[in-house]
Amino acid sequence: MKIVTIYGGPRPQGNTAAVLGWIEETLREEGHTVERFDLNELDIKGCQGCYACAGTLDAPGCVVRDDAQRILGAMVGADAIAYASPLYMWGVSGQLKLILDRGMSLVKDYMGPNYTSLVGGKKATLLVTCMGPIENNAEWARDQFVQYADYAKLDLIDPWILAGCSEPDKLDDSVKAKAADLAAQLVG
Repeated sequence: MKIVTIYGGPRPQGNTAAVLGWIEETLREEGHTVERFDLNELDIKGCQGCYACAGTLDAPGCVVRDDAQRILGAMVGADAIAYASPLYMWGVSGQLKLILDRGMSLVKDYMGPNYTSLVGGKKATLLVTCMGPIENNAEWARDQFVQYADYAKLDLIDPWILAGCSEPDKLDDSVKAKAADLAAQLVG
């Protein structure tokens, strides 16, 4: 299977990158193809709200020319998608939010009788790492992604919010085991 991972953190050696790396490592060991997009390294602009994408039914159709074109195309061609972000201001990072917004171009005829999604039925999940607790801290990130997954008709795997993260070298074997379990869910 082909799995696309979308890393929305700014730190290549941070908590989120480490845990996403364990998910990717497990997938590769199982013989799957993994393509990671490090959003902080790419040129991605925000959705312009122009709805030009609505005129194209068999492709994203976004008119903004930047690296998001390649990401959206890879998502369409993937079997599963894993999004990952550190918690920023009770939500996902700005880098990841840009791609979620641009994901509007993957949905066609929203609320119409022929409402479809170019990523519909693909397994997807969200990994969020945060220093604090989940309660009164990370619920909005989870809830926003659940809404996005419903909108995009993704086959949602429960988002994983990993609370209490301070440094990657303090992540223990239980986190690696959970990462392997999440990888299995993506391809299972």
